[in-house]
Amino acid sequence: MGNLFAALPQVALKYSYLHSEYANPGSGDLAVTDPTAALGPEALAIPSGNALYDILTIISGLFWTLVYIILIYKGFKDKTCGMPLFVLGLNWAWEFQMGFLGEPFINTDGTFWGISTAHGVPQRVWDCIWFIFDCILLYLKFKYGKKEFKDTMPHIPDKLWIPYIIFILFISFWFVFFSVYEWHDPNEFYAAYMQNFFISLLFIEKLFREGGVRGNGVNLWIAILKFLGTLAPSLLGALTLVNAYKLGLGTPSMHSNGALNITWMPFTKFLILNVTLMDIFYIIMVYRTMKREGMNPWSFFADKPGKDGYTDEVNATEEVV
Repeated sequence: MGNLFAALPQVALKYSYLHSEYANPGSGDLAVTDPTAALGPEALAIPSGNALYDILTIISGLFWTLVYIILIYKGFKDKTCGMPLFVLGLNWAWEFQMGFLGEPFINTDGTFWGISTAHGVPQRVWDCIWFIFDCILLYLKFKYGKKEFKDTMPHIPDKLWIPYIIFILFISFWFVFFSVYEWHDPNEFYAAYMQNFFISLLFIEKLFREGGVRGNGVNLWIAILKFLGTLAPSLLGALTLVNAYKLGLGTPSMHSNGALNITWMPFTKFLILNVTLMDIFYIIMVYRTMKREGMNPWSFFADKPGKDGYTDEVNATEEVV
């Protein structure tokens, strides 16, 4: 551990526990008294009261809110739920815990449940709004999701559909909670990005399993906005390292003093890179699939024959290769 600690960017280590008991309280110096503690996820603690960080949080929230609105609209229109069940379970759990566990809703200070106090006001507002959207999508999943359930597990009895949803919600809740609790991650960074990893992967899996876009509650704008909504907090994390912790990029080596040091939060880099690549791949595949199906990829909502959502028949002959 000593060699690993020595190789990490020292400035980032100095500032990594701004909000913890390891910093010298009231000293005016943010030095870490227990340096091994600085290896935790609080290295990406987002400074409060900074307009740039709040703006990026609001931008990310707007993109994801549009994703929810389009998913709900198309869900009612197509009589389906475009969000995969496990993705929906993770989102529901994350938004509930980060939005409602803590003041002003539930006082969890000093209790087993006190995990969400690190979120600022803009993010807490989005969390609460998204939780309401999650509940609407859950209604759509209960009402219309049995076909997806049967397509995935054709030999499972229909009567297990509702217990299966409840089971997914149960394990999703504890997946999010325990990851935040055990990794001492009050900013919920790892929980959020592991979630986004599954979100990106399962949206791709759903597209290929269903073989198309038409009638499945998704479109190209969902893919693009989902990508932008996740890109914004990635930039937020990068700006935190560069701005708040005064790190340069450095080089991808063990002895670099910059953020690209390969021993500095490698799992974080892995998650961000793979989520970004999968989201770009999903955008490309949704675009090509919509062209193949004779749909106008750039239409927000119109998707019926004879409407603006469909292109000419000649375009429907394009095949995905």
